[in-house]
Amino acid sequence: MNSERFEDLKAYVGFNEQDAVNLGNLSALAKPLITGVVRRFYEVQFQDPAATAVLGDRAQMRRLEKSLARWIGELFVGPYDQDYFLSQLRIGQAHVRVGLPQRFMPMGMEVIRKELMRGLRLASESRVEEKLESLQKILVLDLTIMLGSYQQRHAEKVVEIEREVMESKLARAQHLAEIGQLAASLAHEIKNPLAGISGAIQIIGESLSGDSPYRSIIRDILGQIGRLDETVKDLLLYARPAPPTRKQVALDKLVPRVAGVLQEEPALRKVKVNYKVSGTVVSADEAQLEQLLVNLILNAAHAHRSEGSITVAGKADGESVTISVRDRGVGMSPEILARALEPFYTTKAKGTGLGLAICRRIVESHGGTIAIDSTLGEGTTITVTLPQDENLHRPEKN
Repeated sequence: MNSERFEDLKAYVGFNEQDAVNLGNLSALAKPLITGVVRRFYEVQFQDPAATAVLGDRAQMRRLEKSLARWIGELFVGPYDQDYFLSQLRIGQAHVRVGLPQRFMPMGMEVIRKELMRGLRLASESRVEEKLESLQKILVLDLTIMLGSYQQRHAEKVVEIEREVMESKLARAQHLAEIGQLAASLAHEIKNPLAGISGAIQIIGESLSGDSPYRSIIRDILGQIGRLDETVKDLLLYARPAPPTRKQVALDKLVPRVAGVLQEEPALRKVKVNYKVSGTVVSADEAQLEQLLVNLILNAAHAHRSEGSITVAGKADGESVTISVRDRGVGMSPEILARALEPFYTTKAKGTGLGLAICRRIVESHGGTIAIDSTLGEGTTITVTLPQDENLHRPEKN
């Protein structure tokens, strides 16, 4: 708020030169009332522990009483110009600085208004209502200016928070970019030699006789090479995600297909996948959405130490689509939960720590969000929310 705004406010409440004269005429009547008004004001304020904590000890109290008495006296003398505006603004800023809750401003002003009005009516021998209306106007103006200080501080806080969030996002983006570059470089360095090693081992294996004791060793080597190859693929997928090509994807077709593909996975042989996605359609890159579901379902399956079930649910509200994958597994501790979406973080003996990180990248590339809710011993629910493209029509039923 600035002094020009103060002039606008005076015009809005109708405060004019006559009001200044009216307040001046009340000055002599108000002066004997000030001590009682100040006392009543602090009686009311000290009924609230929050105000007591801010207002401080008796020495601080005496200083505040003097300041309040001076302010009440200035209400009646003017001039109501830029200096007056700045004075009221500084009072509001002081309240913000010491941490006085904003609610005490209108409450305190109401106490002052009632006490002054009551006292001035009793002290006046003639009609005083027109002059009291002028007092009402100046109190409204002062309160508005002081509350403006809180509004300004709130706006500054919002800017600070937005800046911190932006800095955090930039730092994370830079960190991910560096990790991505490193991952891509390592993946390319590994991929070609790995393919050569795999080919050479296969040739060696083919040259062995059927009863050779080395055949089992060859199989183990090829199995480990396969694991390395999957890790390299994950690295490349995380390091260089393709921008999504959106189209209509019906979850009641996609989810059963993914569940069918995964049914031979060791982690899913004793875990049943249920789904509640009938009629749910999402605007997304189908291949990336399939990768997302594969990672989420596998992650949920690994959370079970024995038999269990996973539930995949979908829901659309016109503006977004929510997909949740819920397991009844071991759950996550708060420490693990806090880092679950970080790249290369894993608690699995044979994990790369990229499964959920890839999910996060896919979801964010679609402009969506991913959230994890987990309780140790009870299970985990991962919820993905994707914005819906209103320009796409629902698919025709076959």
